[in-house]
Amino acid sequence: MMFNKLKIHQQNLRKSLIATQQLLSNLENTNTDIIIMQEPYTRNSNKILGFPSNSHMYQTDENSIPKTGIFVNNLNLYCKKIEKFTNAWMTTIQIQLFKSLLVICNVYIEPNTISSHHIEFLRDLLKTYENVPLILTGDFNARHTLWNDRIINKHGECIYDLIIEFDLFLHNNKNATCLTINGTSIIDLTLSNHRATPHVKNWTTKINHQTIFDHALIGFEYGPDEKIPQRMYNTTRRFNEKKADWTKFKEYFDLETINNITRNIEHAQTTNTIDYNILRLTEIIQKAALHSIPIIKRSNYHKKSQWWDNELKCMQIVVQNKRYLFTKERDPRDRQCRYDEYKLSRNIFINTMRKKKLQKWKEFIEEIDTNNTWGNTHKQIKQKLNPKTYTLPILDDFPPSDHRKIIENIVNSMFPTHHNLLDRQLHQNTSPEQEYNISKEYIESLISKSSSKKAPGSDNITNAMLKPDKQDYHDYHNYRPISLLPNIGKLLEKILQFEIQNFLMTNNKINPQQHGFTRSKSTITALQAIKTKILTEKRQKLTSLIAIDFTGAFDNADWSIIIDNMHQLQLPQHLIQMMHSYFQHRTITMKHNTNEYSKVMTKGCPQGSPLSPLLWNILINKLLDTFNTSNASIYAYADDLTVICSATKLDDLHMALTNSMHFINSFSHSHNLKINFTKTKILNFHKKTFNHPVIIDSNIIEIVDKMKILGVTFENHHIKSKLNFGTHIKNVMNKAMKIKNVIFNYCKNTFGIDNKKRRNLFKGMIRPILTYGSEIWSDQINKKQKNSLESIQHQLLKNSVMGFKTVSKMCVQSLTKTVSLNTHINIKKMKFFHKCNIQRIDTDDINKYIQDYKKTKITEILSQTNENFKSFFVNNFIPNFIHTNFYTTQFLTGHGPFGEYFHKLRIIDNPSCTCDNSSMQNPSHLLLNCPHYSSIKRELNLHHIMDLPSFIVNKENFKRFKKLCKYIHDHLRSIEASNRQSHYQNDHTR
Repeated sequence: MMFNKLKIHQQNLRKSLIATQQLLSNLENTNTDIIIMQEPYTRNSNKILGFPSNSHMYQTDENSIPKTGIFVNNLNLYCKKIEKFTNAWMTTIQIQLFKSLLVICNVYIEPNTISSHHIEFLRDLLKTYENVPLILTGDFNARHTLWNDRIINKHGECIYDLIIEFDLFLHNNKNATCLTINGTSIIDLTLSNHRATPHVKNWTTKINHQTIFDHALIGFEYGPDEKIPQRMYNTTRRFNEKKADWTKFKEYFDLETINNITRNIEHAQTTNTIDYNILRLTEIIQKAALHSIPIIKRSNYHKKSQWWDNELKCMQIVVQNKRYLFTKERDPRDRQCRYDEYKLSRNIFINTMRKKKLQKWKEFIEEIDTNNTWGNTHKQIKQKLNPKTYTLPILDDFPPSDHRKIIENIVNSMFPTHHNLLDRQLHQNTSPEQEYNISKEYIESLISKSSSKKAPGSDNITNAMLKPDKQDYHDYHNYRPISLLPNIGKLLEKILQFEIQNFLMTNNKINPQQHGFTRSKSTITALQAIKTKILTEKRQKLTSLIAIDFTGAFDNADWSIIIDNMHQLQLPQHLIQMMHSYFQHRTITMKHNTNEYSKVMTKGCPQGSPLSPLLWNILINKLLDTFNTSNASIYAYADDLTVICSATKLDDLHMALTNSMHFINSFSHSHNLKINFTKTKILNFHKKTFNHPVIIDSNIIEIVDKMKILGVTFENHHIKSKLNFGTHIKNVMNKAMKIKNVIFNYCKNTFGIDNKKRRNLFKGMIRPILTYGSEIWSDQINKKQKNSLESIQHQLLKNSVMGFKTVSKMCVQSLTKTVSLNTHINIKKMKFFHKCNIQRIDTDDINKYIQDYKKTKITEILSQTNENFKSFFVNNFIPNFIHTNFYTTQFLTGHGPFGEYFHKLRIIDNPSCTCDNSSMQNPSHLLLNCPHYSSIKRELNLHHIMDLPSFIVNKENFKRFKKLCKYIHDHLRSIEASNRQSHYQNDHTR
């Protein structure tokens, strides 16, 4: 996708939020591509503020206040910051043209501060890019008669010398660029070198006297001889299914045509007939979608802020007019009055703007109209933790004219041509025939189980229609492409996957040490087998572990070997024939903008296919079956291989390690696989050192002191009966703390999603991280590590009930109905050991047993809460409708702005209520007996309540109770604020 010119605007914002919003408002419908700004609004931080949160904003990364910035409003431009020439006073970016670059440099030099440092920096920039189109623009605070200013200052002399030295073209005309009460000046300049000058057009300035700006809005266009490329987001998700008319969609399906296609497929004699009819069906679905589902529209430019409304526009006009009247007033007394009026209206405008912005943000984050935990808050947290990038440095850092060739090289490198023996193997009919029947109901069940969130293939058909780490990204090895497969094709893959898997499992064809993508197996079963073996051997022998990594395992799976292995596993012939057909004429297509390259695949299992893990298991199964190295055991989870070796003597252990590696390396060579020796490591569970390294094909296998296996980090422990998981716990803690800090930014006590969503967020997002693999490591860690994990849970649950820092674990766990982390881990272990027959529980219904166990634990927790809490829940039972907020939590726990609580903390001397001097100010008194709140209780129809449990006896009472708590809380806080003000005034008087 190409276009002919760039529309660029430049503005000095005078560090003003109002100016920033006015600029965005003025340029709202102009489709400006680039906004160059000086003195942006930062609020004295190191970030430019006031622009959309997902803005393509380029500024300095230094820990200093940026004085310049470049906002790229056109999301599809190929832009990149030039780090060498970006600092607090200068921002430089490059824009990729079709065959060359355009460099734009934005400068702000404060008045009377220009130095040799500035000049040398600019001189270096101009020399570096003398043969590239370069635009140098900004507020130089430079005045000179060369650009029609009245006077010459030091800044002007220095910039004049640069213009002469580098033969720069000055685009300014006689119009002033800065207007103040002291007069006009021309200090905002636009310069270009000889490469850029012919292409800079329509340079204009615009000063509106009734605006907030002192500086003119400068605008110009850049129209190169070559086209300007734009990034296209090639997505297969074409239709907006949220706005689909499914009734109309169904009307486009003619039953007779569908039946005809079905009959043609059922009686097909060749694969071409099947392909033709599937294509017809695909076209029918696509046509129906085009007529009933709107196409997703994607704008090239940032959308305007939703909180900017007509009220703010009117207020903005008022502020501008008052400022204009103030600047034009000459009488000092009237001028001060005008200024006071302007300042008052400006402050009201800013406060209103902030309130509206905050209110819209709260509505966006809280989503009070939905119970979905995984809405906007969850998305914001995920984006903060793992920022999405839509750039491909391997392509974007090169001219678009080279993209087609680069794409071809990427595809050929990732998917090299491989000559296999598929045709010969098709005739090796060594497998029995079986009756094979796929019912309509079975197909419908597969469709219903398919996720609608998965990206569709090149046909744009989604399942909903069928349902009604930082690395060198210039290296293709560091990319893991996910294949976007047609969903109709995925149905066939799921059928094949189920039938093949069912045959292999029923007939015990898969080696029991394969734990990946196998029924009743998981990463945890693999880790349990590895842990058990290590501990068994470690007690009596020297033990070591090898973790083997294959280079591009799935991408290099040999189809002919897979078919050969299927014959050896005696799979039914029709399944082998279908797989043979499945491998034929498969193409891989890579698209980037308008470029695409396709290639016929000859090997590999596409990542994203339901079949790929199973095909890999068939390929690697022979290794597991034939592995017979002495003193060694092998375990697999898909392509993750682990070998545990043990021996009484160090030399025998070394031999076992070497022989194991030779065996696996030999298998890899014969099966066209390649071991990645740089990622293959050895972990010793002993303190001895080998006399010489383990060497395979001239590659030394590195020995490490810790190793991550299937997400759990193992280390040696000095006690022979234990393993060390200290690093794993530390990593888990760091990860959880990082997530916790992000969550706390979006979930405050009086701001953010409600209690129920916060609790679900913890249970679904953080607790799985804290407890992953706990079945393996929980009996190997110490009490301090367990307490650290419990502490993180407590902090997050305390946030979910919006309680004070001093609220106890028992109160928090009771309100959230969440057992301690240690109890949760024990439950996970019980279920796992019971399922794996390691330690069976004497029960017919394990789920009911676990539920009863949880209830018992929660009852125990409730019995340990404070007396204030128990006074509400006298029956040791918390109803399901109890979802607390910031106010109710304070009254339920007794930790709030109450005299009794503050007295315990020694914040105040007198714990009595203000209604009299004899009653202790606590939740019980305030809710039941305090006369200050009789009227509000009568309004809420709570005046008849005589005890605390009655406030929460039913859902309606609890709703009123929430309102009462908020009213009392706000009243107590207002009294507190009033007392502080009185003390301050008394101290000030003294």
